Formats: sequence, C-alpha cells, structure tokens
Amino acid sequence: MTVDSRARLLELTIRDFAIIDSLHIEWASDFSVLTGETGAGKSIVIDALGAALGDRADSNWVRSGADRAFVEAIFSVPPADPRLHFVLAELGCADDDLLILARDIYPGRSVCRVNGRAVPAAAVQQLAEKLIDVHSQALHLSLLRVREHLEILDRYATLASERRAMVNAAISLRDVRRQIAELDSERRQGERESGLLRHEVDEIDGAEIREGEEDELQGARSRFRHAQRLQQLAADAYGDLQGAEESEGAVGLLGEAIRKLEDIAALDPGFKAADGRLGELVDLAEDLARELRRYADTVEQDASALPEIEERLLALADLKRKYGPTLGEVLAYRERAAERLHAVEHHEERLGELRALETEHLHDAEGAAGSLSKARTEAARRLQAAVEAELEELGMGGAGFVVSIDRRPDPDGICLNGGVERVAFDETGADRVEFLISPNAGEGPRSLARIASGGELARLMLALKAALAEVDETPVLIFDELDQGVGGRMGHAIGEKLWRVSRLHQVLCITHLAQVAAYADSHYVAGKRLDDGRTVATVAKLTDKDRVDELTAMLAGTNAGAAARRNAEELLERVGQWKRRSANT
Repeated sequence: MTVDSRARLLELTIRDFAIIDSLHIEWASDFSVLTGETGAGKSIVIDALGAALGDRADSNWVRSGADRAFVEAIFSVPPADPRLHFVLAELGCADDDLLILARDIYPGRSVCRVNGRAVPAAAVQQLAEKLIDVHSQALHLSLLRVREHLEILDRYATLASERRAMVNAAISLRDVRRQIAELDSERRQGERESGLLRHEVDEIDGAEIREGEEDELQGARSRFRHAQRLQQLAADAYGDLQGAEESEGAVGLLGEAIRKLEDIAALDPGFKAADGRLGELVDLAEDLARELRRYADTVEQDASALPEIEERLLALADLKRKYGPTLGEVLAYRERAAERLHAVEHHEERLGELRALETEHLHDAEGAAGSLSKARTEAARRLQAAVEAELEELGMGGAGFVVSIDRRPDPDGICLNGGVERVAFDETGADRVEFLISPNAGEGPRSLARIASGGELARLMLALKAALAEVDETPVLIFDELDQGVGGRMGHAIGEKLWRVSRLHQVLCITHLAQVAAYADSHYVAGKRLDDGRTVATVAKLTDKDRVDELTAMLAGTNAGAAARRNAEELLERVGQWKRRSANT
C-alpha cells in the first residue's frame, strides 16, 4: 500500500486546550518535524491529538476561564483502506473520504464524535488503533500490543494465503467437533427418550390417519344426528318441484308458462321471450327433483354407526391434544420424532462419519499450522537480523531483538510437523508470537512493554518501523523523545530512517536535534507569546528562510552568529543532496 492509498492526518484544530487559545494546523503528508524550546507546547499538541483519538480526558486540559476545550482531527480515508471503512460501518457513522474525530472536554465529562455522531471513547480508540501510532509514553502504540505481533510477523513473511488455509481448516475442524459434541449430548438424551419416541411414533402410525378424514367424519356425524330432518327436507323440496296431491309443483307451473308464451309468440311474431330459456329451467328443475329423490332414499335413519364415528373423532382429538392442534401437525410431529429416533438408533454410524471428517480436518489443520510455523520461524530470523541492523545504525548496537515463538500444550490440540505433543491452536495457527528486546549487551530479552527508557523505546520502534515499513498498515506515525541522550552524529541516522519510513507512512517527529529536523520535508515550530497578560501557545509552518533561522538556533542558540547560520545552510544542503540521491535508489 503506497502513502497515497493510506489514511493521513490533514488538519488539527485546538481551542481552549491547556495554554492553547486557538490553533489550526494543516499537516503535510510526508515527513514533518515539530521543534521549539522546552516548554513551548509541543507535548500539548500531542496531548490534544490524543484527546481527539479517544484518550482519557483530563479536566485540567480546559483552559482557565473557558467552559470547555475542543479538539478536532481530520483524516483522509481513501477507498483503498477498507479496514477503516469497515469500522465506520460497524459504528453506524457516515462513511466518506474524510474522517472527522472531535472531542468536547468539559469539567468532569467529555463527548467524542465521529463524523458528527456522538460515540463512546472506546469506539474512537478502535478507530485510532488503525490510524495512528504515537510513540510517546506508549500512546496508541500498536507494537506494545502483543496480540499485534503475530499479525506483523505474518505480514512481514507475506503469509496471507497460508493464513486463509489455516482459517478454513480451523473453522471446519471446530464445526465437526461441535457436531460430535452435539451428537454425543443428543445420544445421552436420546437414550432416555427412545422408549417414549418409539411409543409416540407407533401411536400415530397405529391411528392410520387419512388426509381429510376428520372432515369426512364430522360430516357423517352431522348426517346421522339429523337423518330424519334431512330426509323430510329433501321430500318437501321434491314435492315443491314435482307437486303434490293438493298443489301443482314448480315443474308443472313452468310447463304452463311455456305454453302461454308459445301462444303469445303465435299471435305476435315479434315477441322474443319464448326463446327456450324456460325450457332450460324445466330441465334443471327436473334434474334437481331427481337428485332430491335419490338423496332422500339414501339418507340412513339407522344411527348404529354413530358411536363408531364419535369414538374415532375422540381418538383423533386425543392425538391433537398430545402432538399438535391439527392432524397435519400431528403427522409433522411424527416425522420429527421418527427422525430423532433414527438418529438415536443410528448414532454410532453417524459418529463414525463425523470422526472420519474430524481426522481429515485435523490433518488439514496440522498441515496448515505446520506450514505457518515453519514460515514464521524463517521470517523471525530475517526480521531479527533486520531490526538489529537498524538498531546498530541508531546507536543501539549492543541491543538484541528477539521474535519469540512458543506454543501452549493442549490435549485437544494439534500435532505439528510430525510431533507427538498436542498444542493449542485457533484460526491463526498454533504459534504465540511476541517481540522481545535486550537494550544492552549481556541483558536477557524482555517484553517491549517493560522497556523503561523512552528514548530507547522510541528508537526501537523506529528500527521496527524501518524494518517493517512495507507491511506496517498503521498510516500515521508520530515519534517523540527519539533524540533523548543522542548526539548530532546519531541524529543523522535517525533523520535518514525517519525520512525513509515517510516514503510509506505519514511521519511527524518532535525533536530537539537540528540533524533530525534537517531531514524533514515540512518543518513546524512551537512557541509561546503573551496575549493580554496570558501565555498563548502557537504552532507555525516555517518558510525556507525561517527554517534556516530555526536550525541555526537549534545548533548554536538564539544569539548565534554568521558561522552558525552557514552551518545550518550547509546542513540543509547536505541533507538535500542525500535525499535526492536516495529518492532515485
């Protein structure tokens, strides 16, 4: 990822923060330095940036006489950096090509905002971890987070494809082991339930439920209960159609109507009513009368079958009470019970299949983890040598850098490279990686977090950043205290490394050494002035002329003469020649 495709800090706005009244800084995208006298407010700028990045708020930061302090940091977020866009989406914040982190600090409380949305400080810190490393007092220092060391080593070793294979194998193995555990639990439960399951399946099967049977039975029950009434109604309706002794039925009346219509049509040829429609009605009425007669003859008045129907309906109702509100759900329950019973009865067969899959996935996981471990071991040796070479150039030749790779025993783990001891593993493999340092010859290696000297820690981080520049995904790097206990000769080595790192990262360094400051592409100076009797901090970007003045003062003090100024000009020219040569190599 090139510097143009990484996020970078564009602007920092600070109001009523400590001794800062109002300050707006537009940062360059390459290598910048911030210089100034001790106590000029350089650290306050870093504190303010930390506040925007979600650091713990301090009520003392609110400028005396103000009701609140305000800090706003604006970053560019190119589409080529999906990590930040993903976190923004997770937070529900507006996703744009700009990321605005703001903090209002009141006495006793503070409010963080991301792109205008109020969020917890922890959410801002989640973003900050992916944006910036402030190498001062361990603020936002990703290299001090041991969990990051394995990721850094894998990026250095370019193990993306091997990591994907490990993830797939670990997920598959975990899934099949979950199924085995579930099957074992189900087996124990199923053994207790198998008798009940068999009874339920047999009871439902024994009922021999037919589709639509319940509706048929309810219809039959209604007919048996009302047989006499149904027969009488059918006979009466038949009489209404065909007629009875004392009255003429509908069929006869329709016939009379047809004859009268025919007489009308004979007298008036234009009359159109006699067109056959009444004849159709007669036919329909006669068909209906015949159907009614057949129905009346078939209605059974003998209710001897009614008890059997009632008994069957009661049996079906009992099944619905036990297994579901409808017969369809009773049958669905039967299928589930049968499947469960089958699983219990065929447990060993299914367990054998899963065990075979477990062996296959375990073999895949062991192969993937073994490949990762071998590649990491080789990369660790290269990284150790690279970092120690960088440390030597930074005046820490006696320091030793160790990439520690160890594993944790686990009886449920995997065996690596044909070994017999099982070790714990996850989607990253079986290795636990930590960077260790021995700052001085003869000292044993210790965790980075236990390094006491801020200057040593900063230089170690610079050495690591130089060795890892192409794989380190943190886009913005801020270095402080790099020149603690360092002379001018070593300042050149530090300046060269910072400039090289800035080819792939945005770098800001706070320094007191002119030799370091000379390598910057942009130079800012912090100062203080009295405004109405109050001290106010300032930060200004220097022009080329002002930069010579500042370097002269850094080399020889504020009252330096022409010789010191020539030294500053020669320093800038010499560094400029080196940068031009280095840019072409």
